[in-house]
Amino acid sequence: MKFSVGDPVYVKSNNEEGVILEFIGDDMASVKVGKTTFHAYLSDLEHPYLRWFTQTKIVKPSKTDLSRILPEKKGNKASFLEPGIYLVFMPIFKFDGIDETLEKVKVFFYNETISAYHFNYHYQGKSGQFFELDSTMQVKTEFYLHDISFEDASQNPSFNYRFVDALNPKFDFDSQYILKPKRFFDNIHEVKYHNKPFFNVLLCEKVTEKVKIEVVKPTFSTVKKQTSSHFDFHKTLKNNIYEKDLHIEKLCPDNLNMGNNEILQIQLRECLKALELAIATHQSSLIFIHGIGKGVLKKEIHHILDQTKEVKRYVNEYDNRYGYGATKVEFQY
Repeated sequence: MKFSVGDPVYVKSNNEEGVILEFIGDDMASVKVGKTTFHAYLSDLEHPYLRWFTQTKIVKPSKTDLSRILPEKKGNKASFLEPGIYLVFMPIFKFDGIDETLEKVKVFFYNETISAYHFNYHYQGKSGQFFELDSTMQVKTEFYLHDISFEDASQNPSFNYRFVDALNPKFDFDSQYILKPKRFFDNIHEVKYHNKPFFNVLLCEKVTEKVKIEVVKPTFSTVKKQTSSHFDFHKTLKNNIYEKDLHIEKLCPDNLNMGNNEILQIQLRECLKALELAIATHQSSLIFIHGIGKGVLKKEIHHILDQTKEVKRYVNEYDNRYGYGATKVEFQY
């Protein structure tokens, strides 16, 4: 059953009528229902004309005074994602006569912020596939990047990216995301059996000014110097262990009016600073004290460690000093 852009359609899974905005690949389309826009498989769509004529109750449309129709409000696309920049994976399935199998995965950037960004992106697959792109991503837009094969998607491909605010170049963010096989297969199952169009990864909530970390080279002397710095470089080199307490009361004593998200961002920023400093000074290990709580901070720290190539391993075991409230990291160089 063929469709065209602008055709009215009936979405069988939602029992709603909408309009086709654009086609995505050979078997998906972007559909607008009311004020909501989403992706749907063509197999889930049908022309609504037969339903209109077979309905038992036909409602005659009322005449509308054209002079009373308000102009359409210009605005950004509707989205169910929270503010931030996302890496979006859209699986494309094909029917082999028995079941649907994954053919490829389309990769997008979703910019759900109020800023435009220049970005540099490059992808590296285990099979040797490589893709690089420099471009600009506008406010509240989707940016199609490329396709990856099922084989590459299931073998720890890496996605490297850098975003620079188009109006304020001081706002700069760069990092790397590695798609782990277990997470990939879990998300594919979620998309296939729960009628979801894609799965996504939040890369950052917003791009801020990059924090510069100065590493002071050690000077060895027989005279022990007093310093006001909280970081004793000599002690670090001697003991080869550095502990970073990420409890918010240790980082910001005045935190009573802070929300949970703001607290988490401060803790993760301090985590990254300590991690970068440990790597820069070639420490052999590092301990993050994160507490127990609901486990949100620990989960985010472990996610950062999974993406850091210098991390050899990390453990969250019981310790007499911290209980289960700390993670020990060991590095390799």
